[in-house]
Amino acid sequence: MQEKKKAWVYTRIDAPEDSTGSLKHQDQKLTEYAEHMAWEIVGHSQDLGPSWDMDRAGLSAATDAIIEGQVGILVISNPSRISRDKRDAMAYAETLKQFGVETYSPEWGRIEALSAPVKEERNQKQGQELL
Repeated sequence: MQEKKKAWVYTRIDAPEDSTGSLKHQDQKLTEYAEHMAWEIVGHSQDLGPSWDMDRAGLSAATDAIIEGQVGILVISNPSRISRDKRDAMAYAETLKQFGVETYSPEWGRIEALSAPVKEERNQKQGQELL
């Protein structure tokens, strides 16, 4: 029997407070998506505030779990939840790729720019390097 993939749900809104329950709604939607995909949810984290500040407690919690090898999938609403700044997003993508993490969204599916290559892609690239 194949082991369930381990997922982390990360939510963020660009506001100083969540007066409308947006984070709760985001988390609920992402949790339902992860459950539908039959992933084991190993953690949730959230942040309030602008995406240009990459020093966020919720993102750090997700990153720590990724580095510790507890997470194989990061579930987000869309790429802007990581950062709206392309350089920051790509720098974070390198961390995700380094640890073999894939990023998914209910609306986007697998977010290629924020995901490690899938096993077949890695094997093809390794084969090409040998040629």
